[in-house]
Amino acid sequence: MDSLVYRSATAINAAMGRVYLYMFYAVVASFVTAGLVTSTPALMAFFFTGIMKWVTIFSPLVFILVLSFGIEKLNKQQALLALVGFAVVWGISMAAVFAVYTTASIVSAFMGASILFAVMSFYGYFTKKDLTSLGQFMFIGLIAIVIASIVNIFIGSSVGAMVISALAIIIFLGLTAYDTQNIRNLVSYDTSDGKNEVIGALSLYMNLINIFLALLQLFGNKED
Repeated sequence: MDSLVYRSATAINAAMGRVYLYMFYAVVASFVTAGLVTSTPALMAFFFTGIMKWVTIFSPLVFILVLSFGIEKLNKQQALLALVGFAVVWGISMAAVFAVYTTASIVSAFMGASILFAVMSFYGYFTKKDLTSLGQFMFIGLIAIVIASIVNIFIGSSVGAMVISALAIIIFLGLTAYDTQNIRNLVSYDTSDGKNEVIGALSLYMNLINIFLALLQLFGNKED
């Protein structure tokens, strides 16, 4: 990276600010979409009946796999649209969760997730320790819980779901710290049109939403 121009601290902080802003846009898109679908019986019936139920459940996973391989080919504006599109797709899937849990539980879980996320992102942003090995370990754990989650969809084990949720919190908190450090390193060099900021926002968005869903699964109260 000797030939690359290292940005000033002000420019780096501004770039990271945009990362968090794009992440915020995605979170809002997901929650607005989930709320809209949950409050509309016709949409709930459409997305969660018959074969469409499975399409809705697995669409976020398919979307992120396609996005992971294709986002490098997009410019910043296209990447932003893809991020919001993914957030909307995940929001539709989250509607099933919103329909089950109380509003108070959803708010509490999101506040708790936001605090935990902020702490770990703060740590990743300012620590001098190289978190590469932590990120590699957490990524292996992520693959394991994705496989376990898919299997548990068909098994339907409540104990398994609780264990997966507890592990998910640990894994995504670790990934939050690692991703934040990695994103900060990426945006420290002015090498793109800002697309790295969008890619970083996608990573942090997924971490926050997964922490939120895991906390809701563990501590949320369901509607009567």
